[in-house]
Amino acid sequence: MKLDSRKIIDDFRAMIRLKTVSSEDLKKMDMEEFASFRRLLIDRFPAIREYSEIREIPPTGILFKIRGESSERPSVLMAHYDVVPAGQEGWTCDPFGAEIRDGRIYGRGTLDTKGTLCAIMEAVDHALSEGWRPKNDLYLSFGGEEEVSGETTWNIVDTLYREGVRPAFVLDEGGAVIPEGLPGLRKKAAMVGIAEKGTANYMLTIKSKSGHASTPPRHTAIGKLAKAAVRLEENPFPARLSTPVRLMFREISKEVPFYERPAFAHAGMLAPAIKAAATVMGSSFNAMVRTTTAVVIFEGRSAFNVLPDRAAMGVNVRMLEGDTPESICGELKRKVQDPSIEVALIAGTPPTPVSEIDCEEWEMLKRVIRRTFKDIPVGPYQLNGGTDSRYYSRISNHVYKFTPMEMSAEERGTVHGANESISIRNLLKTVMFYKILTEEL
Repeated sequence: MKLDSRKIIDDFRAMIRLKTVSSEDLKKMDMEEFASFRRLLIDRFPAIREYSEIREIPPTGILFKIRGESSERPSVLMAHYDVVPAGQEGWTCDPFGAEIRDGRIYGRGTLDTKGTLCAIMEAVDHALSEGWRPKNDLYLSFGGEEEVSGETTWNIVDTLYREGVRPAFVLDEGGAVIPEGLPGLRKKAAMVGIAEKGTANYMLTIKSKSGHASTPPRHTAIGKLAKAAVRLEENPFPARLSTPVRLMFREISKEVPFYERPAFAHAGMLAPAIKAAATVMGSSFNAMVRTTTAVVIFEGRSAFNVLPDRAAMGVNVRMLEGDTPESICGELKRKVQDPSIEVALIAGTPPTPVSEIDCEEWEMLKRVIRRTFKDIPVGPYQLNGGTDSRYYSRISNHVYKFTPMEMSAEERGTVHGANESISIRNLLKTVMFYKILTEEL
C-alpha cells in the first residue's frame, strides 16, 4: 500500500495555487481558474482518467463514474474545490502560494476542502493503478460553489436522480478526529455528522416617520429594533434533545465506564441536566441542543442628523429537526412582541433527514476510521453548518459528513481564517483513510 508522498504533495500544492474563490455572483468568479482545476484532476490522475466516465456539470461541477461489478449499491465520495476569499490580513505567507514550512503546507483551502479532494483522487487513482475495481459503481462528485450555497451539487444530484442512481453510501466533509472528543467522553474521538441543522435568514423591518435627529421621538425605529434584538437573545428557543443528539449519547454509552452507561444509553435520563447545561456551557454545546438565532445585520440611515423612515435587522436561524423556516417565522413574530415590526423569510432550508447508523454502511465507516486512527471512539453528531451533501439526502439515507483528519481547535480556527494549513503527515494519513475505504467499496 505504499503511496508516492512526493507526488501527493506536488499534486496538492498545484491545487492550492489555483485561486478558485467562489462568489454568489458567478460573473465575479474567475471561471478560467475553476476550469484549470478540473483539467488538473483529469491530467494528473491517469488511472482515474482511464477507468472513469467523466462529466462536467454546470456551472462548476465534475463527476467521475467508475463502474463496479454491480450498480445496485453505488457509493459517492465528494468534496468541494471552491474557497472563501483569503484577504491578506494575518497571513504570514501567500494564501495561494502553497508554501511548505515546518512540515505544513499553507494556503487557502488546505483544510476546506482541497485536502480531502486531493486525498480522494490520490487514493482512488493509486488503487485503480494496482488493479482494484469497486464492487459497486463509485462516483467522485466535486463542486465549486459550496461556500456560497451554489447550484452545482444540486444539479449533480438531480442528474443522478433522473438516471435512477440511489447511493448506498455518501461521504462528504463534516466532523473530524478531535482531541476533546465527544461530550462526556474526555478523550480523542471521531465525530461523524449524520444530519445538518436547517438554515434560514429573516429580515425584520419597521417603518417610522422621518425627521431631524435634533427632535427624536422616545423610541426611534432603530431603538425598537434594538429592543427586539435583545428580546430574541434573552428568550432563546427551548433546549431539547434531537434524534442526532440522542444517538450521539447512545454511542457514547459504549465508550464510558460501566457505571455511567445507563445514563448515557438512555438520553432521556440526562435531559434535564443537558438542558440546564445548555445555558452555562459554551456556544457549541448550546447550538447542539437548541434552535439558535443570531442578529447579523442592522440597516438604517447613513447620516447622523436624520431619523430613518425605515430600519431593518437581519437574523440568521439554525433549526433543529421539527422546525421549519415557516414555523420559525411565526415564532420570531411572537418573540419580538411588537406588531409594528414585520418579519419576512428571505431564504431557508429545513433540517436534513437523519442518516441511519443501525446499518452496515455506518459499521463500515467505523471500521475504516478505526483502522486509520487506531481504534478511537466514533460518534454521530449534528452539524450546525451546511454542506453540499445535504442535497444527497434526496437520493440516499446514508449521507455521512466526516473529514478524515486530526484537527485541534486551533487548526479548526484557521478554516476561513488566516494561515490555514495542513501538516504533511495529516494529508498523507487522509490519503491512507480513503485508500482503506476503497477496500470496502
